[in-house]
Amino acid sequence: MCSGQILFKKTAIELATTGINNSNNLLYLLFNVLKIPYFFIALFIYGFATFYWLYLLQKIPLSLAYPFTALAMVIIPILSVYLFKEAVNLSYWIGAFLIFLGIIIISLKGVN
Repeated sequence: MCSGQILFKKTAIELATTGINNSNNLLYLLFNVLKIPYFFIALFIYGFATFYWLYLLQKIPLSLAYPFTALAMVIIPILSVYLFKEAVNLSYWIGAFLIFLGIIIISLKGVN
């Protein structure tokens, strides 16, 4: 899912470079999004991830699996720093640490 989000960001950047990002015409925006390959790759990844998620949910309880989706809130901003030169502040790192710690606590409880 993280790679899909990164590709959606690449799509948005591509739109911004063409000056389309502020268009109020939804149909015009859709037409131009369909010209960007990153968009289709992201959709494919999301589709694949959905089927993989269904597979995982057959093996483990949702209450144990779902908290791991919060890792996206940790991974995506870190990738955005390296790939898009975005900045994250100290509160992000504190929050990311707490999310990571929470996932560890939940997964340990799920093992017992």
